[in-house]
Amino acid sequence: MIKLKNRHLTVIINPLGAEIVSVIKDGYEYLWQGNPDIWKGQAPNLFPFIGRLKDEEYEYDNRLFKVKIHGFARHSLFEIVESNENYVSLRITGTPDTYAVYPFDFDFIVSYELMDNIIKKQYMIINNGYKVMYYEVGGHEGYNLTFEKNKIMDDYYILFSDNIIYNYTTDKNIMINKQTEEIKLSDRKLYLKPEIFKNDALILDCSKLSNREVVLKCSTSSRKVKVRFEDFDYLGIWTHPFYTNYVCIEPWSALPDCNFIDKKLENKIGIRKLTAKKTDMLEYFIDVL
Repeated sequence: MIKLKNRHLTVIINPLGAEIVSVIKDGYEYLWQGNPDIWKGQAPNLFPFIGRLKDEEYEYDNRLFKVKIHGFARHSLFEIVESNENYVSLRITGTPDTYAVYPFDFDFIVSYELMDNIIKKQYMIINNGYKVMYYEVGGHEGYNLTFEKNKIMDDYYILFSDNIIYNYTTDKNIMINKQTEEIKLSDRKLYLKPEIFKNDALILDCSKLSNREVVLKCSTSSRKVKVRFEDFDYLGIWTHPFYTNYVCIEPWSALPDCNFIDKKLENKIGIRKLTAKKTDMLEYFIDVL
């Protein structure tokens, strides 16, 4: 495990998946600690795909490739590229195993930097090959809903910049429909009731937000988490459709598979295209308040 620490935060990162596994401020654990009976994950990194693929496969160059939900990075062991007491960068590269499911020569680098009470998280994607590379990338941090004792999920809400948000609906196979639905908020607050997750995650169109940041709050606590995600066009919000002690706030570069397009990789909604020998960088910020 890798420990980053400053006078505000102590953050632990697991090289397996380059995943945050602990965020402590003033003795309080902000990050979900995983529970195999509910959700064993904590904060996986999603690459090179986000969400589910139709039949767990996609088509590229007249071939079909099989990939599980959210891609392979979350199950990969990253090597440390650089580290100090408040910064670390970790990397995976293309291998024969990854090439069998994702036929591109790449580096995927995840870095974390502590800046006072802020975690800066950056994704660097490098195309080492000689052809256009297609990819999706995103985060999946789960946050504890235990800011106050004896409070239930209903006491928590996510504060937006607007009173209306736009959610992509899904079909029975959790494939994305073409249309979005309006969700009207009260005082810009989305209260975390189990029934809003009955069809899996909320998947929000960030292009219609006046400000790409959200704040997780409890009605009776001063603790809060702000997530700022200017580089990302979509935001997933997810927990199970029953009373849990966590919620995931997930900046995404692309949508999961949609029921109105085919399986071709280049046709996926939001897929990013990286030309040969070029580099992309996307980042978001987690303010622990």
